[in-house]
Amino acid sequence: MYPNYTKAFLNLEGVSIKKVVQADSFIKIFIQSQPVEQTCPCCGAKTKRIHDYRLQEVQDIPLLGKQVILLLRKRRYLCPYCRKRFTEPYSFLPSYHRRTRRLAFYIVSLLRQTFSLKQIAKLTGVSVQTVCRLLDTICYPPPDQLPQASFH
Repeated sequence: MYPNYTKAFLNLEGVSIKKVVQADSFIKIFIQSQPVEQTCPCCGAKTKRIHDYRLQEVQDIPLLGKQVILLLRKRRYLCPYCRKRFTEPYSFLPSYHRRTRRLAFYIVSLLRQTFSLKQIAKLTGVSVQTVCRLLDTICYPPPDQLPQASFH
């Protein structure tokens, strides 16, 4: 049995790789997590009852010059007490997002270099507007002291 290098390279916690499809410009990786007991975000009750599944496309950092798309089979749970439906949380994907955390961090790291917004968008496969929105989320700490003005 060969080691799973794709899973080791992706370093995504709690998911297993079901299938990998490569094309000229992209790599699609089908992933799914193992079912575990979840806590309802509304009432706090524990449940293992699965309501349904949804397939979500999630963009990840580029690999070998190709765009990486994770096809995540998300599990939706049903709370037996309050009857609310909710999806399981993922450490690598914020709620309601379509890009992994590490893609966002990668884009922010490129912003620190001398790339234009358009170059970063082209490198990562996102729109210029997405790069601008990520730039707006960066919080800079206030300066310890203001610079002194000198008049000569």
